[in-house]
Amino acid sequence: MGDIAKTKVLYVPLDDRDCNYEFPYQLSMMTDDMELLRPDRAWMGALKKPADIAKLWDWLFEHVRECEYAILSVDTLVYGNIVGSRIHQFSQETCMERMETFRRLKQMNPALHIHAYNLVARVAAYDSAQEDPDYWEEYGYAIWRYTFLLDKKNQGKTRPEEDQEAEMLKEKIPEDIMHDFLRRRRTDRTVNMESVKLTREGIFDILTIPKDDTSEFGYAALDQAEILRLVRKYSLFNRVFVYPGADEAGSTIFARVFNLKHHYQPAVYVRYSSVRGPYVIPRYEDRPLGESVKWQIISAGGIVSEDPLESDCMLAVNAAGTEQVESSEQLLRNVNSRNNTNAEELLRYIEYFHARYGKAIGISDVATSNGCDNDFCDNACLHGTFQLIQAFGGWNTAENTNGVVIAQTMIAAYYHCFQNMEEQEERSDTFLARALICDWLCQANVEPEFMKEYAPSHGINPFRLAGCLGEVTEYYKKSLDEQLSEKLSHQLKGKKILLRRVRFNWNGAFYFAADCALEKKK
Repeated sequence: MGDIAKTKVLYVPLDDRDCNYEFPYQLSMMTDDMELLRPDRAWMGALKKPADIAKLWDWLFEHVRECEYAILSVDTLVYGNIVGSRIHQFSQETCMERMETFRRLKQMNPALHIHAYNLVARVAAYDSAQEDPDYWEEYGYAIWRYTFLLDKKNQGKTRPEEDQEAEMLKEKIPEDIMHDFLRRRRTDRTVNMESVKLTREGIFDILTIPKDDTSEFGYAALDQAEILRLVRKYSLFNRVFVYPGADEAGSTIFARVFNLKHHYQPAVYVRYSSVRGPYVIPRYEDRPLGESVKWQIISAGGIVSEDPLESDCMLAVNAAGTEQVESSEQLLRNVNSRNNTNAEELLRYIEYFHARYGKAIGISDVATSNGCDNDFCDNACLHGTFQLIQAFGGWNTAENTNGVVIAQTMIAAYYHCFQNMEEQEERSDTFLARALICDWLCQANVEPEFMKEYAPSHGINPFRLAGCLGEVTEYYKKSLDEQLSEKLSHQLKGKKILLRRVRFNWNGAFYFAADCALEKKK
């Protein structure tokens, strides 16, 4: 038999980081009939340097006729990347001209199925200009808090002392800075609304609108309200999805395209470590965890199942029992937090599900944000859990984790855990090993130690590594090799884990990435 004809998918990522540029591509390599075409990484820009937008559009025009699907970041093709949506100085007219280009793309290939995603731009709740306008260093939290209280007041929910606080914040923030912020928000909202209109026209098949670092009140909530009014007007409830997330979107949508191509709607049995877990609102998000998990599953093309027997796969969620905390602060959790979760039962059920049903299993470790729950992962090692599963994650926000884990689990489910597919199985297991290294060993262990101890004592700015990249790389590599030996004995599923290379996206320690491989025992 000849090679299987592959379905080609155009992909324009949200930015150049691994989570956006590499993860969907690596997921595509776990299939036997999908080919993801992506632009040269050098064109994608980095951090506050926008992508070469003109070159990206030219690349799309060059390849559009050979592809059946397209997964396109509106933010990249209009502003240059995710950070560009927060700092750009483009006029509304320029942005609308770029939005018009999507119509031209569709005209060139009317059969192309475009799955677009366009963020509701975040309003970061802290003073740091790393990924935001320069004035965020001094006024970031004040702008977030003021807009939060303003929205809350407009809904009649503020207390008198909050009204006074809002007035004080309004006086503190310079008028020109507030003008710049509001001007950009208006432009970004106009792009959001135009994306909905393109969906109504049929230019976009489905539009995903992730809410980046969001909360119950504030400008992101106001933007969502306007978007939903338009969705309601055009009755697009089943084609415009709005939920928390950002950096997982490319992976989630790739899983959707994969499932559509294969006429597959995986039923996902979801089980939590805590009865309260689904009701906890994670940090940086605006709704209970359980609601966002449902959104991630349906956005990826699946359905939630209440019955493990009737399911195609399982998502095991290690969730907080009371509130989600930062991974770096997990040792400060009180006894009440532990009393409201039962990770032991979840790990035992994973063993049971694997033995009884033999179906694909993914673990989302979202009890903490920005890294894994060490107690859970250590206990998982005692149970041998990582030897039984196909996907794992515990990085950044809950929805960043959930989206990528769900995507990989669904692909594994379609291929029945990659039976008789040695090459694809190895790629999937390597991706699993990468997650264990990056999300658990690094984000929950090596990185906090580096940030709190090593960097300050060695005079290193963790967001500016250019002058000491070699030293920091050596520190991370040595520390991770020690962690791999101590925690996993350098082994996964009968293979040796080899940590090939340590990298840092955007010249910062927080944007850690790793390349690894699995070597069969001789």
